[in-house]
Amino acid sequence: MRNSRPAGAARALAPLLLLSLVTLLLPLPARPDFHVVALLRVEPAPEWGRQATNLTISRDWWFGRNVMAFTSQDWRYVFDKTRNRILVINLKDGYFVDAAMTADVGDLVDPGFLDVLGRYRVYGTVARSPQKMTVLGVECPGTVVSEWMASGEQRLFDRDRTIYACSTVPFDWRMARDLAMWMISFFRPQMAYFGGLRSIDGFPLAETDVAARNTQRVSYSMIVTEMYEANPPAGIYGIPAGSSRHEKLTQRDILAMRQIQYLMYFY
Repeated sequence: MRNSRPAGAARALAPLLLLSLVTLLLPLPARPDFHVVALLRVEPAPEWGRQATNLTISRDWWFGRNVMAFTSQDWRYVFDKTRNRILVINLKDGYFVDAAMTADVGDLVDPGFLDVLGRYRVYGTVARSPQKMTVLGVECPGTVVSEWMASGEQRLFDRDRTIYACSTVPFDWRMARDLAMWMISFFRPQMAYFGGLRSIDGFPLAETDVAARNTQRVSYSMIVTEMYEANPPAGIYGIPAGSSRHEKLTQRDILAMRQIQYLMYFY
């Protein structure tokens, strides 16, 4: 009789223990991806004449588990961290290139345009700034980046900008940095400058920028306006149906990547 109460208690606890075990073994619900939306404002100086048209451009990123997609009008770039590969998708012309992150530039570019790329090189400096900016309630330290492109001894293009980046964003911002570094590698960056860019800690939530070519100047400003969890659009990380496979990037693909770097605050 003395043992009846413990035995009864054990029988009563058994269903609870079983329920707890089943709960532990069930898969956790899938976590939504992160959607980041930014606005870019482009303001050419008056000396551009009729070309001095102000632009406001919306850009967005999707960050999933070990995968990221960035869409820029006619192009989409998908970085698969697990495979260490990048999909460059030309949405307008309906083709894609599936490139290894570690592939040599010469293996991805047509020989004729590779000779053209070899004439240019990107230089620059990176330094911390005392300035800070608060974006979406997050305080971001500033980094001053000065960059120029040269062909031989001729300096062709200058760019001065302050990037306000945050490393505490709730997604893997390093995927965006790795994609940006892959893009700039096509333009033979000076190694010290490349390392400086890579050392910027975080995802850029805002940027101010002035670019100049000869006497022509353009001002840019970017700010992230939305950053939230959401279910991604179907197929955002995949190859669009009907797309054909290309083995090499075209001249237009390469120049689009440079435009993104200069025009779309991509580090």
